[in-house]
Amino acid sequence: MHRILNAVGFQCAWWALIAGADHGLDLYACVFAAALALAHLCWSEHRLNEWRLASTVMLLGIALDSVLQALGVLRFEGWAVGSLSPVWLWMLWLLFGMTLNSSLSFLKNKPLILSAALGAVLGPANYIAGAQLGAAALESTPGHLAALGLTWMFALPAMVFLAQRSLPHPGPQTT
Repeated sequence: MHRILNAVGFQCAWWALIAGADHGLDLYACVFAAALALAHLCWSEHRLNEWRLASTVMLLGIALDSVLQALGVLRFEGWAVGSLSPVWLWMLWLLFGMTLNSSLSFLKNKPLILSAALGAVLGPANYIAGAQLGAAALESTPGHLAALGLTWMFALPAMVFLAQRSLPHPGPQTT
């Protein structure tokens, strides 16, 4: 049941953060996302490990989106610190990190090539959807789409790899 709540919560946050960015309500959307993150941590059995993974994914996401923005691949709406990606995206990355041991945990038991393929397709699709909903500007040129696809083709397997190592391994079974 927690995995379903995690997936639904992430999707609700995605919509809230995208709509918030488009309508100048990013602060309220970030508060909502922070509440979801806190709820996830409260229900987690491994709070510290979850926080470390989510924070690492958030930092990776900030770096990736900031570089993509600096290269002109996309332009994000919303409040930002300097040339970094907007804060609402930080929250989205934090929550995405919290899906890796929950609703997306099935990826941890699959070959990383599956994560690479999913990242190459679904990563750009999310940016396109966000842009169509007004949270970003993206020219759907082949070069820009290739940059997004390549970024996610490497980023998602890296995040899944981090998730594979984030939780303590169970000790040997005694009979």
